[in-house]
Amino acid sequence: MVLTAMLLLAFPRPSAYVFSGDGSDRIGQPIEKAGTKEKTVHAGSPDVGWIAAFLKSNAIKEPNRIRLAQSIVTSAKKYDLNPRLIASVMVVESRGNPFAISGQDAIGIMQVHLPTWGTAADREGINLLKIEDNIDFGARILKNYIRQYGLWEGVKRYNGFIAADPVSEQSAQQYVAKVQQVYEDQQP
Repeated sequence: MVLTAMLLLAFPRPSAYVFSGDGSDRIGQPIEKAGTKEKTVHAGSPDVGWIAAFLKSNAIKEPNRIRLAQSIVTSAKKYDLNPRLIASVMVVESRGNPFAISGQDAIGIMQVHLPTWGTAADREGINLLKIEDNIDFGARILKNYIRQYGLWEGVKRYNGFIAADPVSEQSAQQYVAKVQQVYEDQQP
């Protein structure tokens, strides 16, 4: 943990290339940015309080809960998404761990897949280990998949669903079921 903190302080903007090679294998489509950068929502906002309670009910630890809630609500407003959907994806993906790294080369709160999105994140100066950057970029990716494929099919695509692959289909269906369970069952 100390080493991670030192690395973050020494290198505040890590290159995605560290994790994903030269970026030549990027398979993601360009994603549309929101028109203007929204201001951060205040911690006292009712929406932030509601999402913080939602996160608490899903066992997200206290130290970052308000910061996570603020970032989720800000990005939800920016990309016209339900904040509970973003929070549900985050709960399933990382349980609120900003330093989560998967065996599939996904990183951070929203588990942004580096081979697919690392080049875009690096090009745009997005620090995927920073809570606000990771949630915003993940929400932007999610919004574009939902716009293209519809709600739950878009969530499947966010998870890395590959059409015509039975193993990918089964994994994606299980993922969607987990996100739906968090989204629908546990409301503060």
